[in-house]
Amino acid sequence: MHKPVLLIAATLGLAALVQPANAQDMTTATFNGTTIWVGGGVQFLSLPDIRFTGVGNPGNFRRQKNSESEWLDFGGAVGGGVETALGFWGGTRVTGAVKGFWADVETDHRTNCSSGCVVVDPATGFLQSGSTLRTNTDRQAEYWGAQAELKFGRAEPVYEKPNFYRNDYFIVGADIRGIDQDNRLRGRAFNGLDVFTYKEGLDTTYVGGYIGVGGEYSFGFIPFVGSAVKGVGGLYDRLGLRTFINLRAGLYNAETDYDGRFSFNFIPFNSKISQSNDELAFIGTVSLETRKQIGMRSSLSLWTDYEYISSVPEMRYNNGSGPPTQIDDDGIFASRTMLRLNIGLGPAALYPAPPP
Repeated sequence: MHKPVLLIAATLGLAALVQPANAQDMTTATFNGTTIWVGGGVQFLSLPDIRFTGVGNPGNFRRQKNSESEWLDFGGAVGGGVETALGFWGGTRVTGAVKGFWADVETDHRTNCSSGCVVVDPATGFLQSGSTLRTNTDRQAEYWGAQAELKFGRAEPVYEKPNFYRNDYFIVGADIRGIDQDNRLRGRAFNGLDVFTYKEGLDTTYVGGYIGVGGEYSFGFIPFVGSAVKGVGGLYDRLGLRTFINLRAGLYNAETDYDGRFSFNFIPFNSKISQSNDELAFIGTVSLETRKQIGMRSSLSLWTDYEYISSVPEMRYNNGSGPPTQIDDDGIFASRTMLRLNIGLGPAALYPAPPP
């Protein structure tokens, strides 16, 4: 549980070791020095359903949905990073960055069954049925990650807004991230009798790399609207806003560990089960930034990452007569929005002085 916090602390701690230098802004990349950013916001994370209890006859039942798995499942998120200029590679300017994030999403859900309720032990397939059952599910998911990347950009910064999009850099990065779930289900009959307790840990660690591109975009290409949001005197100019986009795609080894503990409370029955597997996962990210300069060496950014993760674990539990409990997977979407403070280190300004 402390691993994501340590990763972010190490990320921010690197900033204190970097020698300050003359810093300017190359759109979304440090131009000639070092910048540091910290931020906080909200994480949306819709995980695969937990389907544990059943409805029907012991030999023929369907699984109930025991979890809230909606796009509105959200929690807090924090992040930080440091980026510094590394010099030139031929005619290309190179910068290096280390960054990390941590988010926590908690949900709860209650499922009722009033006729033909079935519960199966995931480890042994031992099955019990009854007439009524109320199941409470608590799910906590920690989503965390740390990345190290290189950006290869143009030799000189460009401050003029594009009419549509201007690509400013290419990215190569290494990435480690994880989704750690702690799920607890408690079943009780309508008369108050405790029926079962089930706890599971479902942790997936993604290790891989990615490539990407990034730059600035604007709405200047749209007739009539463009003149209002781009150009001298336009709305975005008056508000001092710039807009940027970043696209990344990567392949990862997804290693999942599952541990389950089950007990029937009205009889002396307890069991444990552990499994693991590896999958190949694709993670694609679209990042949008709206930036406001607030000083010669600082700015505020509203930054949103839209992510697709192709492989997230989904448990298929023992039904008493068919296949044993196994780890399956499903694709999910996630979104993280943070307000970030960007600060240039060293005696020089991060941004050029605004025009008179």
